[in-house]
Amino acid sequence: MPEPKKVVAMVWTGVAVAAFLLLPGRLRAEGAGGSYTNLSPAQARELIGKDAAGGNFVLLDVRTPKEFEEERIQGAVEVDFLSKSFREDVARLDRGKTYLVYCRTGSRSNGALKVMKEEGFGKLYHLSGGITKWKEAGLPTVK
Repeated sequence: MPEPKKVVAMVWTGVAVAAFLLLPGRLRAEGAGGSYTNLSPAQARELIGKDAAGGNFVLLDVRTPKEFEEERIQGAVEVDFLSKSFREDVARLDRGKTYLVYCRTGSRSNGALKVMKEEGFGKLYHLSGGITKWKEAGLPTVK
C-alpha cells in the first residue's frame, strides 16, 4: 500500500494536470445536444485571423441592432438574440460553417449557442466575457 504522502501527491498531480488542460480558456461548455468551445479574447482573435479569410467562418454578434451599430468586432454579422424571430433567423444560417458567437458579457451568447446546437450547428465557439472582455484585452472594435 502506498504511503499517505504519495497518495496525496498523486491526487494533487491529477488535479494540477486537469487544471492545466481545462483552464487556459478553451473550456468546453455544455449546450443542448452537445458542446462548444469557450475562447479567451486572444484565442478568439487567433481564430478570426485564421478562419475569416476562408469564407467558411462567421463572427456572430447576438446583441441588439442598437448595440451592434454603436460598436462591434470588425466583420461581425448581427442576429438579435432578444428578437422574437431569433430561432427562425438562426435556422436560415449555414450549418456547415464555423461560428464564433459573442454578446456584451457572455450571457445572451450562451443562450444563442444552446439554440444553435438545438438547430443542428456543429462548429461553435464562444467569446468568453463577450465584447466587454475583448475591449479589456485591448482588442479593436469598429463603429
